[in-house]
Formats: sequence, C-alpha cells, structure tokens
Amino acid sequence: MAAETTINSLIERLQQISLGDKLDLLDELKTAITALPIHELRQILPNISITSIFQCLNTEDSSQQKVCGEVLDRLLTTLSPSTVLQNFHPQLLTWLRLPDDTLKALCLAQLLKISKEVPGEICIYEDLVQEIVDQLPSDSLDVGPAAASILTFIGQDPNGLRVLFSSPIVSKFVTAMQKNDVTRFRIYQIAVDLSRTSPSALDASVGSGLLQQLVNEIEKHDILVQLNAIDMLSDLAQTTHGLMYLDTQGVVGKLEEMMRGLNDNPLSGLLLPGLIKFFGSLARQHPKEVLFKFDHFVRLVLHNVSEGDPTLKGVSVDTIGFIASTPEGKLALEKLGNPMTECLHGIGNLIRTGTSDLKVRALNALTSITQLQVEHQTVELLALTERWFSSCAPDTFNMVWSITQQPFLDLRIPAFRLLHSVASLPWGQKIINNVPGFKEYVLNRASESSKEGKEEKFELVNILAHSPTAVEILGRPYHVKLMEYFNQGAFYVVAQSEIMMDGE
Repeated sequence: MAAETTINSLIERLQQISLGDKLDLLDELKTAITALPIHELRQILPNISITSIFQCLNTEDSSQQKVCGEVLDRLLTTLSPSTVLQNFHPQLLTWLRLPDDTLKALCLAQLLKISKEVPGEICIYEDLVQEIVDQLPSDSLDVGPAAASILTFIGQDPNGLRVLFSSPIVSKFVTAMQKNDVTRFRIYQIAVDLSRTSPSALDASVGSGLLQQLVNEIEKHDILVQLNAIDMLSDLAQTTHGLMYLDTQGVVGKLEEMMRGLNDNPLSGLLLPGLIKFFGSLARQHPKEVLFKFDHFVRLVLHNVSEGDPTLKGVSVDTIGFIASTPEGKLALEKLGNPMTECLHGIGNLIRTGTSDLKVRALNALTSITQLQVEHQTVELLALTERWFSSCAPDTFNMVWSITQQPFLDLRIPAFRLLHSVASLPWGQKIINNVPGFKEYVLNRASESSKEGKEEKFELVNILAHSPTAVEILGRPYHVKLMEYFNQGAFYVVAQSEIMMDGE
C-alpha cells in the first residue's frame, strides 16, 4: 500500500535526523495520516513504529511538540484503549509530565477515552492515576477539569474506586486541595459524583474524609464557599443513600437553621438559592414529610415565584417543577391549597411576561406539573393536573400554542414539550379537540421549517397517534391521519405534480 510505504518512510527519516530538525517531517507525517480514512489507518498501524514518534516530544521546540502531539492523537485514536494502555503506558506518563498545557490536554483526551471504555484497566497503572491526580490543580480549563472527569470515570469501576480512595491517592488529593478553592471543590465534586453512584461508593468516599470536609465547608464564613458546598450537598441529597448520610450527619438540621436565620444577616441572603435547591432535592425524595416539616422553606418558595428577585424566581420555579415531577409530589403540593394556586398564577405570569430565561424555566416547570405517565393517570391526578393547568392563565393552552409559533427556538422547544405533556392526557386531548384550528395545525407540515421544529411536531403527532384514548376523543378519521403522518416520518415532503400547459 502506497500510504503505508510513505508513512514508514517518513518515520524512518525521523529516526535518522537530530531532534531539532524534525518539524518539517512531522508536518508531512501529519498530512499523510490525516488524509487517510480511519479504517485504512487502522489496518496499517501494526506496521508503524509509533514508539519512535513519541521520542519527538523530547525537545524544547514547542512547535515540534505541538505537531508531534497532534500526530500521536490521530494515531492513538484509531487504536483500542486496551492496546494504547498496554503498549504505551510509559510514553503516556512522559507525555503527561510535559509542561505545556496544550500537550497535556491532548494526552488527557486519550486518557478520557480510555477511562470511559476500560476504567478497570487504567486503574492497574497506579503511577498513571497518580499523575492524573497531579493535574487537578492546573489553572488550564483543558487540563484540571479533564483530569477530574477521568478520575470520576475510573472511580465508577469497583477496582478503580479502591485505587482512587487508597491512602497514596487520598494523600495526593489532600495536597492538591491546598492550592486554592477551585481545586478543593474540583476534588469534592469527584467525591460527590462517585458517592451518588452507589452506597458502597458513598462508604468509600466517607472513609477518605473528603465528604466530611465538604460538610464542614458550610460553616465557613466565606459566602461563596458555603454556597458551593450547599450546591454539591444538594446533588448528593438527590439519592436516597446520600440523603440518609446527610441526615445522620446533622446536615439537614444545620441547613434548616441557616434558612431560618437568614434575616439576621443580609449577606446570608446570597445562600438562599442554594438552600432552596437543597430542600427541593429533599422534597422530591420525601415530598409529604418535607412540605409538612419545613414550612419556612415552603412559604419561601411559593412566595418567591411571584415576588422574589429574578434569581430567586428562577430557582423557586425550578424547585416547584422538581417536586411536582412525581405523583407523590403533586399530591403533597395539592395539600398546600390556596398558596399553590397563587404559585400557579405566578408561573403563568412568568410565561406571559417574564424574561426569556424565566419563560423557559416556567414552561419546563409547568411541563413537570402536568406530566403523568399512563399508569399514574388516576381520576384524582388527572383532575388535579387539569385544574392546575387551567389556573395558570385565562387561556393557558392558547398561550402555550402561540409560543410554539414564535420565531425564537429557545422558547418554542420548551413550549412544544409542554404541549407533548398535555397531549398525553385525556383532558388535554379534549382541549385539543375543541381549540379551533389546532388539529389542522398538528397535521400541517408547512408550519415548521427548522429541523428541531419538525422533530418536536413529529413527537406531538407520535404521542397523539399512540395514546390509548386518542381514537375515542379525537375520532377515528383524525387518528388515521395522525398515523399516516407518523408512518411517513418527521421529514416527509409531499410531492407536487406539475401540469404542462399549452405553449410550454
């Protein structure tokens, strides 16, 4: 094969000249391998000496290092992760220890692929894992966060978890955390992300001492540190085992005290969005208990939907939607009575008059509020969701429909998804049947020109076509048209016949 001969010839010449004169040859090599399709390159790789290319990194010429890194990135990407690890482990270590962040980022990209596909194999090379940990304090956004992602993937393997929370690695974590707040919270994020995956991972993380250190951060006098800590603990509280840990550590009680004492310190108001998110996570897991026990939290959230500043409005609307996403949450919110009705008025007002961001968040929340899987469509919950939807505005359905016809895609997509939710419910289908022009709009392919719009419209058709109540409510003739639309697909174009006129 001519390409193989050319590439091998270039590599042989690379080995014959001094380190400082390799740049032009590396550029030629880069051009040659880039021109080859991946499948062809993969076929000839067994006959190419990649090891000798690594040697071109051993120079102070940054231009040469850059091109060499790009060549290696192209070649290694075509190999399986196991092959790269087994054959080039020492070279990867050397590559990762180079001072240039751009080169480190290329190496970390390879390691990220490996950690995703074979986390149990990469953890065998503990020296490589330690070197990845050493990259966590990097100020480069292409290095530090990439290293954190790799370590998180490694920790999702049982053997990788043991390595990650072994004494040598934990000691390196502790050393790295001393650099600054960014690095410290980067490591906390690894611990929280892994703790969320399983109770055993939580136990390993607790044993390392990292989670307790994170819990201690909420008592610091730095508002930003407290806010970041609360935000991470909110993520942990979204799992049952994580919530149990936080409860036994007294974290829930501490945060409740902080919420009640916010009026005593004006600066502490900056913590309110984080505290609302935390208790919202609890409420999703245990809606009845949380909404009954933490009445101060409930009053704050419901009040802030209508009266809070934009930040508090946004997080409060998100929280209501989060709690209402489960049948239990809907029933718990329903017991709040009139305050919940006022909250729905506030959500409807945000959809009509809020900023673009608040409109999107309000539409998403109303989608969660109305959404019911078929198995949860009891008489009680159907009546509840219908009443809530109608409470948002004088004509909620037409308000949402009008947004789907606006030119702003960021608003149209969440509006479509709210229509999807409504269309899956019998009362929603009755509205669809009675709103003049909407049934025709659903079948009109010309109403959407963008790819995203066509896909959202198709999903609406899909939901109506396959709903168990659609034939009864919308009628069989209309259902036949829905099925025809569905079978033709999202991007079907109606062929238009042309008639030849006299004289043409």
